[in-house]
Amino acid sequence: MKQFVTILMILVSLAVFAQERVHVGDIYCTDNTTVSPDDFSTSGKTAFGVVFFVDNSQQHGWALALNDADSDTLIWGNLGIQCYLNSYGANPRLVYTDTIGAVRCDSIVRAAQEDGLALSNYSSAVNAAVSCGDGWYLPSIGQLVILYSNMIDVNMALDACDGSRMTGRLYWSSMEEYYGVNSAWILNYDGAIAAKPKNEYAKVRAIRNF
Repeated sequence: MKQFVTILMILVSLAVFAQERVHVGDIYCTDNTTVSPDDFSTSGKTAFGVVFFVDNSQQHGWALALNDADSDTLIWGNLGIQCYLNSYGANPRLVYTDTIGAVRCDSIVRAAQEDGLALSNYSSAVNAAVSCGDGWYLPSIGQLVILYSNMIDVNMALDACDGSRMTGRLYWSSMEEYYGVNSAWILNYDGAIAAKPKNEYAKVRAIRNF
């Protein structure tokens, strides 16, 4: 019996080890598999996004949408409405490490529903991102910073699957500034972050977990 259990454990371990590792820059496909940019054209698969972060499992992470959520720039939302309570005023550096974009977007969607308002009245940027389909959301600043650090690989993959390069000068995050009423965090084209008034215009690019 012990020998059988040992053999079974070895087989399970080998099966896990044999799983193809996911890499930053891989193309995420509609069948929930990934393929390298070099192999995509002959794979027969349909692109769904591009991987820009992989967790310690080497199987899961975040994928970027192939195109901006809207053909034009968008305001983040209306001034004077706070969508999601934030408390980074005591330590603004934590803004860089915030990776809960999905939680923030879910909270904003629920708040709009509870108030009986259209999501676009709360946040045009969040609305554009979640309108990309089930599972898509507006990234937090921490997620955008990680994306920026892998921009070369990401843009090469977008080229390989006929996506649109991240060429906008400014991209909205799902994070409001400390008090949250009038400003939200944005990623600049050079990788810097800043808090901008919600009625300024920037690009929106959705991401999703996989």
